[in-house]
Amino acid sequence: MISKNNKYNSKNHFFNKLAWKYFGAFYKEDKYKLILTSIGSSAQVILIIPVILLVRYAFDEVIQNKEINTLIQIGIAIFILRVLNSIASVLLKAVNIKIINKAIYKFRKDIIIKLYSFSRNFHTQADQKILHARVIQDTERLSHMSNALVSRLLPSLVISFSLGVVLAFLNWYLLLIIVVLTPLIYFSNLWMGKIIKKKVFVFQRAFEIFSTGVLFVLRYMDLTRIQSAQKSEIKTQKSTLKDLEKKTNVMAIVYSINFQLQEVLTGMLGIIIIIVGGIAVANEIMTLGEFLSFYMAAIFLSRYITNITSSLPDIITGNESLTTLHNLVTKTELNPYFGTKQIDFQGNLTIEFVSFKYQKDLLLKELELNIKPSSKIAIIGPNGIGKTTIINLILGFYKPEKGQLLAEGIPYEDLDLSNLRLSIGVVSQHTPLFSGTIKENILYGNQEILDDELIEACTIASVHEFIMNLPNGYETQIGEDGVQLSGGERQRINPKT
Repeated sequence: MISKNNKYNSKNHFFNKLAWKYFGAFYKEDKYKLILTSIGSSAQVILIIPVILLVRYAFDEVIQNKEINTLIQIGIAIFILRVLNSIASVLLKAVNIKIINKAIYKFRKDIIIKLYSFSRNFHTQADQKILHARVIQDTERLSHMSNALVSRLLPSLVISFSLGVVLAFLNWYLLLIIVVLTPLIYFSNLWMGKIIKKKVFVFQRAFEIFSTGVLFVLRYMDLTRIQSAQKSEIKTQKSTLKDLEKKTNVMAIVYSINFQLQEVLTGMLGIIIIIVGGIAVANEIMTLGEFLSFYMAAIFLSRYITNITSSLPDIITGNESLTTLHNLVTKTELNPYFGTKQIDFQGNLTIEFVSFKYQKDLLLKELELNIKPSSKIAIIGPNGIGKTTIINLILGFYKPEKGQLLAEGIPYEDLDLSNLRLSIGVVSQHTPLFSGTIKENILYGNQEILDDELIEACTIASVHEFIMNLPNGYETQIGEDGVQLSGGERQRINPKT
């Protein structure tokens, strides 16, 4: 069941190792490509170092000697190096995006498959609107997190380390100042990260409620109008929107504070470098070229540190979504049958001493029923006696507490229930129809049926004439849940009739 408890537990681990292991498996196929792109991103420092050294050479040698032509050549060389760096960044990011989108595709596909593997009991208890919001929104957040992690964080960490080595070579005591102040940036990130994680959790739950509300408004518009509940429903949705607005504002402010805090700290670091470096130049401890080259390297470093800090909110948000989705896909309430045997079903069904309950009290007790081909059986009784439950047991949606069901004398445990259902027609009390054409609804799950066979079946069901009187015949759009059809017409075009 999808929990509606939105309480944030601050004792939760920041990262769920099992969730990350599960997510990482979708990148396994392209892990060597990722390694190569990471190496390529890290190698971009090779295009940065010459720029730094050329700046040093320009101010210490070329400008001092008034070598204008050489200075122009240095300027052109720096420009070319920067262009090459930009081209490399675009190409590497393009490869990373393809890898990320491929992994997210496989991840989403796995979730869809998992949803089909869950029991009917899970789907009847889960809030479908919240489930829908989580699958759509959280997988998109994982896409943003992957991009932040692969394209920004990891390359920036490696390049920052490489630039640190360059700075040590240029001037070790100015680097020492950076090293001393770095823990301040680190601990501020750690502190803000915990705050962001908490606010993101609260925001995501509020967004799910908003998404649920919008889906309710669209799906139950007629009910709301029939009951004259527009004012009440608008009031409810306004309250939801107000709560979302409040939580969105809080999260946006926290994001902004985090960004500005990092800007202030890195800016303060730059000011200190200018002051200390300027004093060193004034006292002729270092040359102007050495200082400017160091300062330029520090600017590059600052840019990559900003990449690191700016990627953290996306990673924190994605981490929350990953934990939520991992909790979903690891549900143990799976379909009750796992058989694989396919049979030529002729209509022989046997219910042997079946007992079944939903909660505590038995609904069915040692039920026996033997259904033969072409036989007609009516099960009657008051509401709640178990008529629909018997149908759901026959369809294999539930497994009895005791006893068993057999098709053609073979126990359900051995059968491929999905294959068996192809031979069972069902006209449910609430006919499920989707937004599309009449033809698409009738042929759902049976697309190989020819048009002649379709018309023959519809003629037998006495719906062909009614369909042909519609504006576009079989291509007529019926709207969500078949709202443009009557109740009887919906049942007659049910694809499982």
